[in-house]
This record gives sequence, structure tokens and C-alpha cells, in this order.
Amino acid sequence: MTRPAPQPALPKQARLWKRLWIALILALLVQALVSALVFHWVFEMDPQRAHIRREVFRAFMQQHDLKPHSPWRRLLLSPFTSAFVTAILLSLVTYPIMRRLTRRLENLQQGVQAWGGGDLSARLPVQGRDEVAQLAQSFNTAAGRIESLMLSHKSLLAYTSHELRTPLTRLRLSLEMLSAPTTAVAREAAVRAAKRDLAELDALIDDILLSSRLDAASGQTLQLEELDLLALVAEEAARFDVEVHGDWITLQGDERLLRRAVRNLLDNAQRHAPGAAPQVSLTAVQGGGIIRVCDRGPGIPPADAQRIFEPFERLSGRGDGNGLGLALVRRIARQHGGDARCLPRPGGGACFEIWLGRKP
Repeated sequence: MTRPAPQPALPKQARLWKRLWIALILALLVQALVSALVFHWVFEMDPQRAHIRREVFRAFMQQHDLKPHSPWRRLLLSPFTSAFVTAILLSLVTYPIMRRLTRRLENLQQGVQAWGGGDLSARLPVQGRDEVAQLAQSFNTAAGRIESLMLSHKSLLAYTSHELRTPLTRLRLSLEMLSAPTTAVAREAAVRAAKRDLAELDALIDDILLSSRLDAASGQTLQLEELDLLALVAEEAARFDVEVHGDWITLQGDERLLRRAVRNLLDNAQRHAPGAAPQVSLTAVQGGGIIRVCDRGPGIPPADAQRIFEPFERLSGRGDGNGLGLALVRRIARQHGGDARCLPRPGGGACFEIWLGRKP
């Protein structure tokens, strides 16, 4: 087992707060020196103004009992003293402000390093209401989104590898049967089974790709256009010989995704209630509409009404299916600003609703 090559050591960097503080002190010193030179030029170049300044300062010395030849006299008279004192005072005031700002930047750096090291749950503390706080908030939002995508892709990969095994195993058995000497009836049955398994694989791969696209670019995959929702649902229902009743609704939506959602609901109703045609209706609501598909199947227990919309979740004893159909219905509804839900149908069965343009 080979060990990973050691990473090159990064050069030691100067602390940001030190560089900022030194730069600020130098700027203040330059400003103070320029002010002192201007002060000196204004008050010392003119003899009359210089005499007045000395008399005022002499009166100040007498008032505070300072000797005329005291060393403090020359120090206080020097135009550079005020510049030096000003620089010290300003440095004492600006140091805690500068340190607080750079400490927040150091926290940002540590959080980014932890996240880049593989800890996708790492988040940055949001302190204050300035640009640094906005940067931390933006990073947390992006990190949460990426973490959600990574977890979704991991679970999708795990479920996909499991779901693909069943039709592949059946397909391999059908091919082995076709390669062995058998009767014409058995050969025809094996061909039908192989075609059925290939169709199941094709549908599963199509659902997986669509689910991955919806996860990877939430809100960005829509190709919005003005749609006649009643006509769209009626066209899909005609494939299953089902009539549609309800309100005439026009809204902005992605025709391809909405057709897929309606088709999944109709296919789900036909699979679980093959003996009775489902009832399909549309209801206009403020800001959108509701597509409702009701069947006379075994129904959904209230405790499982939310779980069935999770990817690859299947209730026991509910027939075939890859567990992605209803999950795609909910994702498509949420892409259109709505949601999907399952309600019990009076007299037995279940009603699946797609809310578009608003949440239920």
C-alpha cells in the first residue's frame, strides 16, 4: 500500500492584522508629520506669529509652574510631539477594532479549511452585519447546498446499484434460457421477459438521470412557457383512456416536466388499481392550480403519506415500481413553486395532488 505523497509546506505568512495595523500606523504618522510641518510653516515662518505663540506657551508654562528652561518646554514646543502622541493614541484606538475584524477573517479561513478538508457539515459563524458577515452567510448557504447534493448523490448511487441488480439478474436468466435448448413457448416467454426487463431498466435509468438533473440544478432546469394545463393533462390522460374534468388553467411552467409528473401519477394509479379507471380533475386556485388523481387502490396509511415521496421508498405488497415516480412528482411540483401530497379517498383508495404555483 503506497502512502500519499507529503504536501509541500506553505510559506509562513504574516498575520493580516499586523500588516493592516502597521500600514494604518504608518499612514497616520505620515499624516501627522505633514500636519506638523504645515503647523511649523504657518506659525514659525512668520516672526510675529512665532512671538505670539511663544508668549502663549510661556503663559501656559507659568500657569502650570514649569521652569522656563525645563526639558519639557522644548518637548512641548516641538511640532513633532503632537504627531507622535496622535499616532500612539490612534494606534491604541484602532488596534482592538482591527484585531476584531481580522479575528473574524481568521475564523472564516479556519472554517473554509475544515470544509475543504472533507468536513462538509462545517459552517462559519455569522457575526455582525457587514460584508464579512455576508460572506460567511453566503458560504454557509453554498456549503449547505453542496452538502445536500453530495448526500443526495451518495444515496442515489447506493440505491441505484441495488435497484439495477434485480432487472439485470432477470435479464441474465432470460438470456441463459434462450441460449439453452428449450421449447418455442419457453423461448417466447423468455423473449417477452427480456424485453420487459429492458424496458424496466430504460425507465429506471431515465428516472435516475432526471432525478440527478433536478438535484444538481434546482430551479435552473425549467424551460418556462405559457401552458394550457387542462389540455396538457387531458393529452396525458388520453394515453390511459381516462377523462379529465375541472377548471381551465393557464400558467408558466415546464411542459416536459409537468407531463412527466402527470404521467407518473396516472401510471401509479393504473398499477395499484388496475380494475378501475382513476379520476382526474383540475382546480384553479389563486396563483396556480391543483392536479388531482384519485384511484380505488389499497390506499396509503397516513403514517406513510410523506414517506412514499422519498426516493426508492416502496410500501410492502404494492407491486412493481422503482420507487422514483412519486419522488419525481414532488420535485417537479416544488420546481414550480408548489408541492405534492397524498390524501385518503372517501370509500377507499388514495388521492394524489400536485399543487402548482403555491404550496398546499
